[in-house]
Amino acid sequence: MTKKWLWRIALWLGSAVIVVLALFAILVYTYQHQFYPQVPAPHFSAPQSIEEAQRQDLQYFRHYLEYDRAYTPAARAEASRLLEEYLFRAGHLTAAEFELGVARMAALADNGHSKVYPDGFRRRHNSLPCLLYHFSDGYYIVRARPACQALLGGRLLGIDGHSTAQIADRMFRYALGPRNHYDQYIAPFYLESPELLHAAGLAAAPDQVTLHVLLQDGTERDATLAADPADPQWEERITSDFYLSAEPVPAAGSSWSALLPADAQLPFFLSDFANPFHAMRVGDALYVGFRSNQDVKGHPIAAFLATVRQQIATNKPRIIILDLRLDKGGDLTTTADLMSHITTLVPSIKRVFVLTSAWTFSAGISSVALAREHGGEKVTVVGEQVGDRLRFWGEGGTMTLPNSKITLRFATGLHDYTRSCLGERGCYWMMRLYPMHVRTLLPEVIVPYTFADYRALRDPLLDYVSQASANTEPGVTPRSVP
Repeated sequence: MTKKWLWRIALWLGSAVIVVLALFAILVYTYQHQFYPQVPAPHFSAPQSIEEAQRQDLQYFRHYLEYDRAYTPAARAEASRLLEEYLFRAGHLTAAEFELGVARMAALADNGHSKVYPDGFRRRHNSLPCLLYHFSDGYYIVRARPACQALLGGRLLGIDGHSTAQIADRMFRYALGPRNHYDQYIAPFYLESPELLHAAGLAAAPDQVTLHVLLQDGTERDATLAADPADPQWEERITSDFYLSAEPVPAAGSSWSALLPADAQLPFFLSDFANPFHAMRVGDALYVGFRSNQDVKGHPIAAFLATVRQQIATNKPRIIILDLRLDKGGDLTTTADLMSHITTLVPSIKRVFVLTSAWTFSAGISSVALAREHGGEKVTVVGEQVGDRLRFWGEGGTMTLPNSKITLRFATGLHDYTRSCLGERGCYWMMRLYPMHVRTLLPEVIVPYTFADYRALRDPLLDYVSQASANTEPGVTPRSVP
């Protein structure tokens, strides 16, 4: 072969490589632009009044209506109408009224991923000296400052003459999406803020409320509590599941008392809360717990997945307990391969129990769906219903309003776990790589988690699994465990 032909071949190969790289770059850009777009930075002059500050924030909020794809046309039109109404009222809205207005506009998308992040409420608004958690039997005070100490461990029955259920129902309009996830995640933030409740017409004053509480001794008590001021140092992304752990509340001083002593022997899923990943032997079972589907500072998920695979290969467990109760999501691709093959990694595996709750969300739900899709009758879901629908909008990103500092999450990618969404507007590309066709993600065995369970340091889901694992035959008749 002549040098001339060698040069031609090299030129063709080089051109082909350049074309492939260019196509790949275009593909990556299109993927990022479609599913993870960057909202333009705000460019406003410093506001000279509350009216100007609120107007700037509302003008910037217009981007949210452009970027979030979960809105129906009618819902987007209603959000746009509300936006014009709030622009007209700018300067006459309290900070709490403004926050609720923004939350209401975002909530009209009726999508779990489309919302104002409630984690920042305590940074922007006053709050009670009580921290609440939603158990299957109600909202309980699980941590308290001195002013709320006498109510610690009590069940919140009402606020300012409204029942807790009535308040949760009324505040739901500022969240929408899956109701059980709202009850578990968002409602406690609203119940803890007199300022927000007053703005919604549910509290008599913005700076104090009267709580009606069922105490641990069975008596009922009314207690009027003044609100603590907003705390700009409160760490965002601390949600109420953290309150159940033995960890001190970050950046909140030492004045919070926990219901349980610091040396309490908590169940696996609440212990060592700083570590989102756990794998350990429990008899002839391997317990694998996820609280995230992505890296968490100091805890790379790839290393954990390698550890899980190694333990399965070495120990050859008969039972896998996949605990996703507190898995709020992340990147579904990190765990997709493990979840798709969890029942077939070694021949010894007879059953896989997947533990779920309303905290199980986003990529956490993807993990449940993949395990059920590919695991067949070997997989049994135990616990409470996951925190979203089988068809929802995810991906996207966040934007922060420049003056109020309200942070919102918008959604751009359609997920459908019942059928392929190929060809539909916004179908998330990864759904093509991991198609799922599940009819339901309701647990085969419904096991509630009550306040009494928490108080007694019980884990009713693991208790059920320990009894059921004696039966190695797949298939479980749906039932409820009281």
